[in-house]
Amino acid sequence: MSERSAADLPAQLAALADEFQRSLPNRVDEVKAAMVAIVDDWEPAALVDLRCAAHRLVGAAGTFGRPVLGEAARRIEELACRLDADPAAHDEGVRLVFDELLASLNSAASTPTAAETAFSPPDASAQQRGGPLDCPDDPVDRVGHPSARILIVEDDPLIARELVLRLTAMGYATAGPVATGDEAVAWAAREPPDLVLMDIVLPGAVDGIAAARVILDEQRLPLLYLTAHADEERFARARITAPYAYLIKPCNDRELQLAIELALQRHQRDALLRAEAERQDRRIDELASTLSALVEGATDCIFAKDLDGRYILCNRAVEQLLGRSREEILGRRDEDLLAADLAARRRADEQRIIAAATTETCEEVISGADGEERTCLTTRGCLQIAGERAGVFAIARDISARKAAERRLRRLSGFFNALALTNQAIMHAESAEALLARACEIVVRHGEVDGAWIGLLDAEGWIRVVADSGSAGEYLTGLRISIDAQREEGHGPNGAAMRDGRPAICNDFLTDPRTRPWQGRARAAGIRASAAFPVRRAGAVVGVFSLYAAQVGFFDQELIELLGELASDISFALDKFGDDSRRRRAEAGLQGALERLHEVSARLIGVQEDERRRLARDLHDDIGQNLTMIKIVLLGMTQSGAYGANEEIREAAEIADRTLQRVRALSVALRPPQLDDLGLVPALRAHLDTTCHHAGIKASFVGGEGLPRVPENIAIACFRIAQEALNNVVRHARATAVVLELRLADGVLALSLRDDGCGFDAAAAFAHAARARSLGLLSMQERAALAGGQLAVLSAPERRVGSEVRVTFPLPGAMS
Repeated sequence: MSERSAADLPAQLAALADEFQRSLPNRVDEVKAAMVAIVDDWEPAALVDLRCAAHRLVGAAGTFGRPVLGEAARRIEELACRLDADPAAHDEGVRLVFDELLASLNSAASTPTAAETAFSPPDASAQQRGGPLDCPDDPVDRVGHPSARILIVEDDPLIARELVLRLTAMGYATAGPVATGDEAVAWAAREPPDLVLMDIVLPGAVDGIAAARVILDEQRLPLLYLTAHADEERFARARITAPYAYLIKPCNDRELQLAIELALQRHQRDALLRAEAERQDRRIDELASTLSALVEGATDCIFAKDLDGRYILCNRAVEQLLGRSREEILGRRDEDLLAADLAARRRADEQRIIAAATTETCEEVISGADGEERTCLTTRGCLQIAGERAGVFAIARDISARKAAERRLRRLSGFFNALALTNQAIMHAESAEALLARACEIVVRHGEVDGAWIGLLDAEGWIRVVADSGSAGEYLTGLRISIDAQREEGHGPNGAAMRDGRPAICNDFLTDPRTRPWQGRARAAGIRASAAFPVRRAGAVVGVFSLYAAQVGFFDQELIELLGELASDISFALDKFGDDSRRRRAEAGLQGALERLHEVSARLIGVQEDERRRLARDLHDDIGQNLTMIKIVLLGMTQSGAYGANEEIREAAEIADRTLQRVRALSVALRPPQLDDLGLVPALRAHLDTTCHHAGIKASFVGGEGLPRVPENIAIACFRIAQEALNNVVRHARATAVVLELRLADGVLALSLRDDGCGFDAAAAFAHAARARSLGLLSMQERAALAGGQLAVLSAPERRVGSEVRVTFPLPGAMS
């Protein structure tokens, strides 16, 4: 070794690199001599530092546009790798280093074209002999994307060759190079690279920027511009293609490699983001499709309007209700689709809801496409998009069938009550005239009919009115009715009922040919349906019991049968006003009627309980499940993170949840599940606790321990009486505490509900209930009687000690 040790070799090589950077063209010969000296003093211990210095030499060569020097430095690094693996090749390695550096420097001293021609990498035979290119990769110096394939687009062949060498030295694979924009587009389409290194100024009609646009549109490839032209006009055009970097020639290896790595990483990140966005879009589309299918398949009407009241969404149920296509509905207001008064009410309600940003539920009557009026339970809420009030949304359920069932139950209940009161009147009536007048009054007051009258046949064959109530008197004024079929006055339902001896029903009075002579009078009186029943005395038809209603189709089959019983009782009552024997027969018949009344009343209660059970089940199973499914879908959309719509979807989910809770509460109120599943005591206790909790009343339950299974009819009666009594306490008593007691003693089940409220006059309340058709106290009394029990109401309002409702039922065979 000379005085220059191997430890100084990297520093000397770095100094030479700096020398190249300062004045490469003028000092090539001096560098040759220095390289010879370095090789003479080289030793294996300096391999690592030598490789680092070789990297610096690559940078210097790239800066001064001498790719052969960069290739020589890369070959030095490869040789260092080989010598690390095989130190025995030291002498050969020294010789190869000398040869390679000398050849590279000779090439650098010549012209670029001659230099490129003079230098060529080792051929395959050299690699097979174990030449310097046949060395293992060093993991320390590999780049971040060693397998990346880069398409080089450069019209200058020397610069293109230099880029190939530099990128190869960095560990990248290269494609091309190509010299025109058309070639670049074709290559990218045929063999898409991982990155495009694009010169801007290219020969031909398609420059680098135009080619980049086509490649980006078709392939979504990362793009770097490498150009010597940096004017503003080209910058502006290049920015449109959104390149990952814009490099100005010349650039060193560090800048180039950093730009490539950042571009590849950013492209990879963008690809992941695009994939995730596409996945989220698919998920949102799936959720939207699911929600759309739910909305479209719902039997409820679902729609939304903008701030101007124009429809922006509606489902198939809305189309069916209005009898219009979606195209005819969307973009129009209610004024164009509904009656003017309903449209005005709706608009006012919706403006109030939008102003208050609230939700409201109401019942409304809508005339459908077939002209039939339908009752809808409609829930409206303020529609908000991105925090801004955008209109109103609504869900409307057609509850016409439910309302019709409720009306039918009320109607039947009223007629059953009328039947009971008529039978009581029969027992106490002192004359036939008084009885007939009372019967007409009762059926109008309790049966929801507009008018009723009773006529008897006179000697000339005309029906003479002997009693009437309601609108019948006005309608009958000046009217003559005959039983003679040859007369026009005998063609109507009343004459037919007397002639045929069976009911004559006309459920559409204004269109029935039999009623043509009286249709003008009926239209003025508001009559739309009529029913006529024959009245008999001693088995012979002597008169007619006729009723009028303001609703088409009012008289259904069950009501006709019930009114037939009422007409039979009236006929029987007429018989009782004969001799004593007929009176005795009448009393027997009355007893039978009372028994039938109890049977029918019990049947009514059974029908009511069955209907309540069915409605409760429908509310819980059908509507409750649909609302639960909507809530789940809305929460799923919330969790998907869909573009800022989370708050509105969460609000819609909360609305669905509140509606679900209300539906469940209605289901429990109609028919508490504890009554069927657990029995009377748990049902009473649960209802007491829930009602008093909501009303802020202290509740106490006493007794009930060890109570045997109570017969169903008595259990239902106990529960309904307690339910009605507790509702009265909450509404009227102003009580602070309630005690519900249930005990079994000596075979008698006793239920008592006491409160500390203001009390009331029980006798006056019963009298008022009978006059005002209030069924609260009367229904409790009737329920107790039908189940074989007795009801007592105790109160002392003057002492303000509250009130007590007490009911007892005999339980044969039951012990306390």
